[in-house]
Amino acid sequence: MRNSVIIMGLMLCLGQPVWAVAAENLQEVRIRWDVHPGSPTPHVAPESAVPSTRFTLLERHRVSGTLPRQRSPELSSEQIVVVAMDGQGNERYRGMIRDPRILRVEHPGPAREMKGRALHRARTELRITLPDDPAISEVWLYHPRWTGSAFILDWLGTVQLP
Repeated sequence: MRNSVIIMGLMLCLGQPVWAVAAENLQEVRIRWDVHPGSPTPHVAPESAVPSTRFTLLERHRVSGTLPRQRSPELSSEQIVVVAMDGQGNERYRGMIRDPRILRVEHPGPAREMKGRALHRARTELRITLPDDPAISEVWLYHPRWTGSAFILDWLGTVQLP
């Protein structure tokens, strides 16, 4: 059931309590995503191709700080949902990051009005901050898609964390 998940109401439960502001031991994971491998251009129209599941772990290191607080934990198609899993398939953390594929482009139209559209980068990087939990062995990535009545989480891929 990893390929698509329907999210309703408050089931996502993102963010931290306001009182949880003390410095924590965290890990930062840097991942390269070859979104559209072989693309002749660095940017593509989002509807032109299905994104690849080609992720490469570039770096994983410990940091000190606090987990990013979700100002507005509502789902959006401009985000990626990050789920950290342990080796037994148990969820250890869930959060959201900004979708790094999105690039907004604006240009003047024929009547000199500004027109805009969104493109996707053919290759990008994700920086994800996770709890420094040694049990976390992989990260599942999902993209929220609005159906008109609910969000569906489309599976983007999995990254193994050694």
